[in-house]
Amino acid sequence: MFVCMGAENLGVEYLAAEARAAGHEVSLAFDPAVFGGQLMWDIPTLARRLDLRKKIAARAASEKPDVAAFSCLSGNYAWALAAAGDVKEASPSTKIFLGGPHPTAVPERAASEPVADAIAVGEADSTFAMMLQRAGEGPRAVGDPPPGVWEKLPGGGIATGGPPRLVSDLDSLPFPAKDLFYERVPSLQSHYMIMSARGCPYNCSYCYKSLEAHCAPGSNPVRRRSPENTLQELREAKARWRLRMVVFRDDVFTLNRKWLERFTEGYRRDVALPYFCYTHPAALDAGTADLIKEGGCSFVTIGVQSVDEAQRREILNRKYTNDQARRAVALLKERGITVSVDHIAGIPGDTEEKLMDAARFYNEMRPDRLLTFWLTYYPGTRIMKTALETGAITEKDKERIESGGAGHRYSGGGAGGLTPAMKRMPAVMALASILPKRMAARFLDSPLRRLVPASFAAHNILLFVNAIKIKDPFFIYNISFFLSRKRVP
Repeated sequence: MFVCMGAENLGVEYLAAEARAAGHEVSLAFDPAVFGGQLMWDIPTLARRLDLRKKIAARAASEKPDVAAFSCLSGNYAWALAAAGDVKEASPSTKIFLGGPHPTAVPERAASEPVADAIAVGEADSTFAMMLQRAGEGPRAVGDPPPGVWEKLPGGGIATGGPPRLVSDLDSLPFPAKDLFYERVPSLQSHYMIMSARGCPYNCSYCYKSLEAHCAPGSNPVRRRSPENTLQELREAKARWRLRMVVFRDDVFTLNRKWLERFTEGYRRDVALPYFCYTHPAALDAGTADLIKEGGCSFVTIGVQSVDEAQRREILNRKYTNDQARRAVALLKERGITVSVDHIAGIPGDTEEKLMDAARFYNEMRPDRLLTFWLTYYPGTRIMKTALETGAITEKDKERIESGGAGHRYSGGGAGGLTPAMKRMPAVMALASILPKRMAARFLDSPLRRLVPASFAAHNILLFVNAIKIKDPFFIYNISFFLSRKRVP
């Protein structure tokens, strides 16, 4: 049994497919947690009232799964531990597996959690079936755990299988088990989530994908599926599910022009649906923009994150110029592709003045959507180490973050000590992005901006207004998810 909360999880779908290929039965217990901060709203009171942990435990008591596997982000780690404890109490024979970014960042802590029987560090595609086999063997299991796996020993202590191994041939993996989520929440199938590659050539200081524990130290190599393998998954999905859009979750979709050329021809012929992807200011030129437009790309997110080039380079480790960011957005807008830009607020050294500079920069750039996220400190990242060294966070903060108390990016994340003027800025930036350019410029230079509420709710309401204005397909997707019938948990 996989236990998930908040959103569809592509990693779980891959592991479920691996487990089935090895002859295991799989099921999903799912808590939508629509007010838990994973989508847009972080409302703790409603989240607690609608929490499905007791129902998940009741399912475990009824089904008595051999294993309950939890994929843990920092934002849901505390919830996962509590839910795992409930499952263990309801079905004492069930083994608890923890995996995902948070256990990967703090494996010693995760493996030592009282509820954990085993954890997986990094990618577990090649080891998950072996974990299940060893769980079934119990004390009779011989030898060390597989690479990247930490196991509790029957007599106490923890055994480790050494560093994790990345999957080098992504075409060798079975296609993800989409039915696991689609049968629980049918509305999810409208936006088909897929990855054509894993890994990222960049090493941003705030990103969990730069964790040294995740792969070889200091690297996260890009591995790409063949165009034909990617297209075959989409052909089968289109024939089986009700797809309206394809969502590529590659870290940077536009890295390889030759791959895109081969992919685009087949995509136009066999899939012919609008698609979304991520790109990077240093990974887009006119030819690549032409290709993705030709293939059907209708929506792109590009991370700028800071408009202070020194701050962006020295603190975030993002090495490109503001001119490159302007050019990338312009290339997409010239081709009629909707552009969403991400910005991070609360970076060490941020001030209201710096965020005002960002607001003016984006008003000149005019992306279709501007999302401002509060910096969230993830354990094991370089920026968290920098924040500790400079006193931006304390050892007590570090302990809170590593125990799963970092918060969500929509709720303020890890940014602390915010003044009302700073708290107001994401809403100010969102309002400016909705107004016509000249009106926005006057608004940003006037005292009226100080009348904008310094609240996360005001920011989210303005994002909803913008979503309606640009006919944001993800807004429709989230509303559909919120309102649709679900078979949960």
